[in-house]
Amino acid sequence: MMAMMSSLSGLFFLLLSSTVSGLGSVVWRTYTYHASHRTWEDAQSFCRRSNYHTDLASIYTQSEIDPLNLKQHYSWIGLKRLYNNTWIWSNGETDYFNNWENNEPHYNEDCAFVSYNTKKFHGGRCEGHLFFICHNNRYDNSILNLPNYNYYFDYTFIPQSKTWSEAQQYCKDNFDDLATFRSYNLDSAVNLQDFPVWTGLHRDGEVWKWSAGLLQYRKWASDEPRDNGDCVSISSVSKTMATQKCSDRFPFICIRDNLILVKENKTWEEALEHCRSLKTSFYPHYSYELVSVQPGEDHNYMMNKVMEANTEKVWTGLRFLAGHWLWVNRADMSYPDLSLCPLEEQHCGALSKNNTGSVETTDCTEKLNFLCYGKY
Repeated sequence: MMAMMSSLSGLFFLLLSSTVSGLGSVVWRTYTYHASHRTWEDAQSFCRRSNYHTDLASIYTQSEIDPLNLKQHYSWIGLKRLYNNTWIWSNGETDYFNNWENNEPHYNEDCAFVSYNTKKFHGGRCEGHLFFICHNNRYDNSILNLPNYNYYFDYTFIPQSKTWSEAQQYCKDNFDDLATFRSYNLDSAVNLQDFPVWTGLHRDGEVWKWSAGLLQYRKWASDEPRDNGDCVSISSVSKTMATQKCSDRFPFICIRDNLILVKENKTWEEALEHCRSLKTSFYPHYSYELVSVQPGEDHNYMMNKVMEANTEKVWTGLRFLAGHWLWVNRADMSYPDLSLCPLEEQHCGALSKNNTGSVETTDCTEKLNFLCYGKY
């Protein structure tokens, strides 16, 4: 008995000695926009494989998504390299005007695209997928009052992802050609556009699901959702949602948070020690702790992680010691429904896949998966 009391006293000191009181939510998440074009599945795989990201973006609140800057885009233009290393515009003009970015193009890049942010040209592999700009010829002898300028171009941005050759053919079929630029019309032609950006929302049978999480956030455009596809984009400007074919290629958003679900079965104390021993090569300055949970959005976000666990419950950092429920990081206690006198074997807190809306008192010796969070 004395040994057990000594062990508990040591644990109590350990829990309180390395933490700061008054914490609310300890979870944070950030979004990262990627302007490269991928299918929905490839975008999801990219986000999940990355050390920097967690998954293809799940959207939790409107206030999180509104500030995102999704304006950057790249568009094929009608400039291509010939076999003799000469760059020629699609209308036949030989390198009449160019606006190359520094150190561009590279030797293995034979097609050109333009950046919205910089208005500079870049070399690209012709088989890559990008949006593109078409032009129509408009004749006007008075333009610029110069005799050699007897026509100008009327430009149209096409928010479809195609290879350079596919883009050129589309322009020839529907306009005059893939865009040719002259210095005076570049800025007006390469401008702000509204285009699709992949999110993690997709249709699974008859149900809409996020790539990670059971969330209710939706902001459909007025004529959506439609039956034209099973994956969902948001528009780069209006941030409204639309269905798309999952095989289409678009820019995408990844999400990152500071949570780690450890799919190893450990007792509560083993889980506590495991979290505190964690080190990650990508964030070597982080330390880790068993997670604390707050009701509401914080709780719901945690449940997204819990549903991915291999056990029916997941350990949190909640422990009953010296007559009180305590978070190991001294976070605010916000679950008033917890028993003030729990059974002796029910002195640890876990989140259950049954989602009771609270933290469940659980036998500390059970072996469960657990959630750690990173902190500076």
